[in-house]
Amino acid sequence: MKKGRKVKLIIMIGTCLISVVYGSWQVWIRIPERIREAETYRAAKEVYDTLVVEAGQLKLEGKTLDDAQQDQYAESEETLSQFKDEKPQPPSKYDAMINLWVWVIGGAVSIPFMLWPFWKFRHGGWVLGEDGTLTSPKGTVYPADQIKGIDMSTWRGLLDPQASNKTTWQAKVILADDQTLVIDDYLWENADKIIARLAHQFHPDTWDGAGELLEGAKAKDVEPNDAESTPSQAETASEK
Repeated sequence: MKKGRKVKLIIMIGTCLISVVYGSWQVWIRIPERIREAETYRAAKEVYDTLVVEAGQLKLEGKTLDDAQQDQYAESEETLSQFKDEKPQPPSKYDAMINLWVWVIGGAVSIPFMLWPFWKFRHGGWVLGEDGTLTSPKGTVYPADQIKGIDMSTWRGLLDPQASNKTTWQAKVILADDQTLVIDDYLWENADKIIARLAHQFHPDTWDGAGELLEGAKAKDVEPNDAESTPSQAETASEK
């Protein structure tokens, strides 16, 4: 894979891990904590309001709260003072479920999809040896004598300006058994160099060693010759 794609996948994996950690913190720490805070505040406010009313009534009678009530009043007042800046609100009954599914489960199930490309293409990208042997990202080796040409008709849109954006990154290696291998420069590091080398090897009058179209080259110059043409029923083996 290209370094840019690896970096993107690593960032996405990191984001998923952060999602799992954040969701876990919300579900098992912060939400229970908010519930306790709201309940503590509610209980303290109830005791405080009750004792304030009772103290007012006793004052009219020339009496005061007893020792136990005064202790309760002091405790409730101290508790309420801890929340003087912001009254704690209990979480919604759906908060825990939403955080569990969106952040924890959503992040966790996404991680394998981010790791899969690293495993699938653990052998590396396309490799073209000095002897002309081509190795695919899956580790399949194609000897030089099996490679009969390369179809550059969509490469960078130089020959076909109407080619789709996806295919302008691709070239097709033609094998002796009429199969084709799609080399995608969008996905693989140095794939453009392999494509350029094969293009110059099989079509030296059309493509230079850097994969650039030679001045005055015609579209017909890059079409496979009769011996190398791909039948309409040929199977395209994409190594993406």
